[in-house]
Amino acid sequence: MSNLVRTTCPYCAVQCNFDLHLEGGMAVRITPTRECPVAGGTVCKKGLAALSDLRHEDRLTTPLLRMGGELRPVSWEVALSMFAARVGPILDRDPARLALFGSGALTNEKTYLLGKLARVGFRTPSIDYNGRFCMSSAAAAMNRSFGLDRGLGFPLSDIARSDLILLFGANVAETLPPVMQFLKGAKDRGAQIVNIDPRVTPGLAQTQLAPYPGTDHLIAGLLLKFLNEWGRVRPSAPAEGMQEVLASVAGLTLSGVSGATGIDEAALWKLARQYAQAHRPLILSGRGPEQQVNGTDTVSALINLAFLSGHFGRPGGGYSTLTGQGNGQGGREHGQKNDQLPGYRHLANAADRAHMADFWGVPEASLPGVGKSAQELFLACGSEIEAMIIIGSNPAVSAPGAALVRERLAALDFLVVIDFLPSETALLADLVLPGSMWAEEEGTTTNLEGRIQRRRKAMTAPGLAREDWQILCDLAHAVGRGEKFRYADFTTLQTEFFAATKGGKADYSGLSAERLETQTFQWPVPHAEHVGTPQPYFAPYQTATGQANLIPVAMTVPARAPLTLTTGRIANQYQSGTQSRRNPGLKGVPEVQIHPDTARLHGLSHGQSVRWQGPHGEAVLPTCITPKIRPGVAFVAFHWPGSANELTGADTLDPHSRMPAFKSGALTAHPLLEVAAAVQPSPVFATD
Repeated sequence: MSNLVRTTCPYCAVQCNFDLHLEGGMAVRITPTRECPVAGGTVCKKGLAALSDLRHEDRLTTPLLRMGGELRPVSWEVALSMFAARVGPILDRDPARLALFGSGALTNEKTYLLGKLARVGFRTPSIDYNGRFCMSSAAAAMNRSFGLDRGLGFPLSDIARSDLILLFGANVAETLPPVMQFLKGAKDRGAQIVNIDPRVTPGLAQTQLAPYPGTDHLIAGLLLKFLNEWGRVRPSAPAEGMQEVLASVAGLTLSGVSGATGIDEAALWKLARQYAQAHRPLILSGRGPEQQVNGTDTVSALINLAFLSGHFGRPGGGYSTLTGQGNGQGGREHGQKNDQLPGYRHLANAADRAHMADFWGVPEASLPGVGKSAQELFLACGSEIEAMIIIGSNPAVSAPGAALVRERLAALDFLVVIDFLPSETALLADLVLPGSMWAEEEGTTTNLEGRIQRRRKAMTAPGLAREDWQILCDLAHAVGRGEKFRYADFTTLQTEFFAATKGGKADYSGLSAERLETQTFQWPVPHAEHVGTPQPYFAPYQTATGQANLIPVAMTVPARAPLTLTTGRIANQYQSGTQSRRNPGLKGVPEVQIHPDTARLHGLSHGQSVRWQGPHGEAVLPTCITPKIRPGVAFVAFHWPGSANELTGADTLDPHSRMPAFKSGALTAHPLLEVAAAVQPSPVFATD
């Protein structure tokens, strides 16, 4: 193995490259890769600190089986025998009662294998993944309008061509730091940047608008109404639904939208004029407007605005969404999503089912149908779901209504967790199987531009830990269903994966490890001479008619609680914190950020411990008083147990994407006497 191995960062969806310097088979140093096709040598603090994650003292190195109420080390033979004894009878009786739950952190190959294991090996419809909590609303909206979902429809470098950038709920500086260089490039060329978020976030924005959570669709609708009145509607291409969309916004008024969003009328008017006068305006959305019960419709409203103003599909213009998780894009393309087959085929589509059944050599009728979405799977645990396999995810912390989700996981007859560190979910399991970390496996990941890159193995998993793909195959063989899961090596699996995508919307079939050794490609890549597709959104679109389907959105005002919870990330932590909370180079504390006016209304002081109550649980957290959030809104980061997701709602979902309402829950505050003196407020949001 070389002393220098180039690989991809394990964290966000930018997927920066860096070189691992090895000594004695161990990584001892990280060097950012200047030849990186994405970020050009930029790596954020989390990426630079990733070395500390490897060989952490908490690393799982042996299977663990719950015996006498405790997890105890066992051999692989014992672990797999127990899996067969507990899961085999469930599969014989009713496969749907076994669920699998995946992750946007898995490589494309593991995503493919997990989906194949569910549908071909176990024949269960019960599979979904944590990307349901991330990109599902944007994906649903893009699919219904264009028949295609690739988050960013152009290379990141095209952002510099924009002259107006509207960031809707996209805290780029903290969630995708390397993207800041592209925003700065646009600003240096004269672009105006507007941050539309209830919370002031670090960055380059010249203008901050702070709407109430869940009202972004009204802003988009008002801008479109003004464009229509000013004769500025110039559709990007022929489309269905244009008149219905314009009719849906006709009744909006400046004063009405101002009152509903909490944004001053003059600021809304200025924004509309800016957008109308821009030559290449770009709308970028993050989880702010998407993690709502109306998230899909909100993204549709943003699409309608970009499309009818004539900017959709133009390099550096139109609308795109910013994927969050490391392989969030690839993770939703190849089968671990409840309705999906490899290559972004659909499980309910007869032709797609027939194609994949033929590819796998199984009867089409043996493939299960569409199963439950992520949150519905968790809430069914202990009743419709008897056993669950979770890989690379920590829903005990990251799922909404976390206390209720933990209760349902505990009600399972058998919980299996595949991970490399003892997450809060792993500690609930009956069987824990030690898997592989990012530097210990080969594979590919797909970044937020749809760019496929190679992840290279630099180290060997320690102790009895195995590579995840091998574990998934082991589970199939343990229950006597391993016929389709015999791979001589990883290359055999990867070759099958690339071939499985052939002819699909997300076609990777022109790729190979050899091609990816020196190049990267944006999908689709349908044959070995194809150079990739930087801009996939163009007419005719991948809809039944070839035209875009513009969806009219109900311009209703959501109910507003006296105090509204919104959640998100901070720069020094990542997702549920399984890795980042253990990393000494990444600091941060859980706290509730509120405006001084909100603090006065509720009688709270800075640093005071408060019992915060949500619909399904509560959390005791210190108060951080800051003017950098709108009154009536409270922000909590979700990286810690006992924090944000104890307070989020568990059972109200977007009707289209099945996205839970992470960012607009009702919250109540019950002050405690003591002050959490040991917890310091975030420096970025400290009171002036």
